[in-house]
Amino acid sequence: MKRFVYVLFAFLLGWGASAQRYGVVDSDYILKQLPEYAQAQEQLNRFSEQWAGEVSALQSELQSLKDALAAERILLSPAKLEAREQSLATKNEELLALQQKYFGPSGELFTKRAQLIQPLQDKVFNTIREVAQRRKLDLVLDKSVQGNVLFVDREKDFSEEVLNTIKR
Repeated sequence: MKRFVYVLFAFLLGWGASAQRYGVVDSDYILKQLPEYAQAQEQLNRFSEQWAGEVSALQSELQSLKDALAAERILLSPAKLEAREQSLATKNEELLALQQKYFGPSGELFTKRAQLIQPLQDKVFNTIREVAQRRKLDLVLDKSVQGNVLFVDREKDFSEEVLNTIKR
């Protein structure tokens, strides 16, 4: 039954698409051809390396404290042992907070990426829309996003036209 529904859906989709004019673009290809995108990626890489260095330094410091505690554990009184373990827990929380600050879902890397890359993606999207309207296309697929496009006739691939329009 499921197979029948898929076949029916594919048939209806194909039947409806036959009356539509469509085009295909590769937004990744377009972005990678833009010098501004390469500069933005380079900036993001620099920020990422800097922040990863800070996280790594804190990880090393935490590991040193753990190693020192392991070596001195038998020599410490219960009160000092508890204090050192509490210090380790605090340092570990500090490390996790720093990782979240830089690399978390709402971290600085995500924010920087939105600041640097989003305007370029918007520029590409607006140009794709412009080309689609000029060519009177009903549908534009992005072959870089889904990865499901196996073949595209060169006549239907408008990536170069979009790229040339952006560069003008």
